[in-house]
Amino acid sequence: MANENIRVVLVEPTHPGNIGATARAMANMGLRRLYLVSPKAFPTEDAYARAAGANWVLDEAVVTESLDQAIADCDFLIATTARSRAVDWPSLSPKEAAAKVVEASNAGQVGLLFGRESRGLKNDEIDRCQFLVHIPSDEEFSSLNLASAVLLMAYEMRMLTRQVVPAEPPVEAEYQPANDRQMQGFYRHLETTLSDIDFIKATSSTKLMRKIIRVFNRSRLSVEEVNILRGILSTIQQRRQ
Repeated sequence: MANENIRVVLVEPTHPGNIGATARAMANMGLRRLYLVSPKAFPTEDAYARAAGANWVLDEAVVTESLDQAIADCDFLIATTARSRAVDWPSLSPKEAAAKVVEASNAGQVGLLFGRESRGLKNDEIDRCQFLVHIPSDEEFSSLNLASAVLLMAYEMRMLTRQVVPAEPPVEAEYQPANDRQMQGFYRHLETTLSDIDFIKATSSTKLMRKIIRVFNRSRLSVEEVNILRGILSTIQQRRQ
């Protein structure tokens, strides 16, 4: 596992103590790249107190104003959620998700997204991810502390790296996965084109577009593939004009 390629992204955390506890959990499992998207308060004394000495994680934390800034160069993203969604998304257990993260970290930048303490991640934030991970907690009390969720995922990843596993075949040199910035540009281009040819309507496009995005997210397109698809879309638009 390439730890330096794995980032933990907390989206709009409201409690500084949870940020500190997350830093401690990350340090326990050998992770150090913490990204904070619009935290309510940071840095704070409470965060450092709850970090229990894992100050380097907080010192190196990257604070961004938007999720775009936090994950633009990531080519593999996993979101955590505690509730079901209207559009089914490919879901994994924590152990399955950990295996995906470990594998992907050896090839590029990986982001683990954790949502707000009060309401988790929004649908459009989940749409950025290839997979969802659901931690199976008790149905009568399913809300999991933010730092606990981070610790559980980091633990599963660490346990995998302690096992002896067969070496994966080498990745083809020409394959370069598209990052989030490139994928979002493609999705905007795709939606515009589908609207131009009246395949989707402005009043009812959201759910259909989410399903289309899910198809491409599963595929993990390369930079070359994204460029080819955008070339096709540009040709369609030119012919229609």
